[in-house]
Amino acid sequence: MKKDMTTGTEWKTLLLFSLPLMAGNLLQQLYNIVDGIIVGNFVGEAAFASVATGQPLVFLYLALAIGMSVGVNIVVSQFFGAGKNDKLSVSIDTALILLGVLGILLTIFGVTMSEPLLRYLLNVHEEILHDAVVYMSIYSVGLFFTFMYNCIAAILRGFGDSKATLYFLLVATILSTILTLLFVPVFGWGVMGAAVSTVLAQATCAIVSFVYLRKKFPYQKTDKHWDSAIAKTMAKLGAPIAVQMGVLSIGNAAMWRLVNNFEITVPGVVAAYGAAVRLDMIILVPIMGFQSGLASFVGQNMGAGRLDRVKRGLHATVIMSLVITVLMSIVLYPLAEHIVGLFGLTDGSLQIGATMVRFMTLFFWIFSVYITINGLLQGAGDTFILSISTLSALIIRVAMGYLSVSFGILGHEAAWIPIPIGWALALVISGIRYLTGGWKKKAIVGKNHIAKAEN
Repeated sequence: MKKDMTTGTEWKTLLLFSLPLMAGNLLQQLYNIVDGIIVGNFVGEAAFASVATGQPLVFLYLALAIGMSVGVNIVVSQFFGAGKNDKLSVSIDTALILLGVLGILLTIFGVTMSEPLLRYLLNVHEEILHDAVVYMSIYSVGLFFTFMYNCIAAILRGFGDSKATLYFLLVATILSTILTLLFVPVFGWGVMGAAVSTVLAQATCAIVSFVYLRKKFPYQKTDKHWDSAIAKTMAKLGAPIAVQMGVLSIGNAAMWRLVNNFEITVPGVVAAYGAAVRLDMIILVPIMGFQSGLASFVGQNMGAGRLDRVKRGLHATVIMSLVITVLMSIVLYPLAEHIVGLFGLTDGSLQIGATMVRFMTLFFWIFSVYITINGLLQGAGDTFILSISTLSALIIRVAMGYLSVSFGILGHEAAWIPIPIGWALALVISGIRYLTGGWKKKAIVGKNHIAKAEN
């Protein structure tokens, strides 16, 4: 179940650990893509647009769940790498309680606030607003399960167990696809059917992963289930990432609002943007998988005091991530129009979506390098600089997008053309932080394997 990543050949250890994470990320993207294809083809382009336009809110909730789970992963991986087994059990129970409560609060927020957020924040048009509200309100019911699954996945990655989460996601993806095919074309539930199938799949994934954790976790016998110091450390490490990703999601919402404003003058742009974003996420799958893998690798090796392995691991991961990203971009570029068409898009919306996909494939290599370095910063616990680099990319994207539209420089293309410029700035910030070595001082476990949380 557990994998010690403080020994062995770095590139091989990272690749073998990251592959299941990539497969899991791919499964997550696939059931979003499959849902979109089913809704677009069996209900219509407008229905697909109503589901797609709620994605900034989906990303916001996921960002908070993933961000807080980063703090969990850092604590667990560094305690594990330092051999502090006595701290692991209470850390796990503390993490489950912490993220469980946050999940409940977000569920209440999502159910009650979907309509005003879609209407006023995203400026969703009336013709698709009702379906968008239905989808997001139902989706929000499953947020508790989303938080719990991400927490458990972070714990398992901290132990070096990346395969279990893959199996859980495989079950969830198959279940979601079957239920969507049943609820949408057969029962005729439309976007409601897609939302219900997603919630049921999320609940199944969370429950199965919790049972697995409790059965396989070897340090579960303890009388203490909550540690305020550990919870504070997790929150301190995870909050900057959660805030960073939350602000990033708000920035994405701003870009969606920009796209929604063009729907009247450029019909089909909302559906086109939604389809292109889904396809772009496919290329991000291996990049994000390597980032998560490197974060756990760095966490364990920082805990063990092996900075030499950390540096070699980063160099190997950058090379592997670049090779895969370039190859996938080369394949996707000529196929963009055919793949966008799978979502039921035609004519103008099809051309817009394909144009965005082709443009983005030219620059994913920048994101590949920048996000890999961020994986090192994450594993080291250097979350503040990690947030600065990511937020800088967002500010550039949003500012350039709106300014270019205001001055008539760009039209709807302003939603994606500034993206690689922001990535380049983030790469400079993260690269300088790595080269100057400030991240080396951020470990929560020092040379003597004494956690700062205990002080």
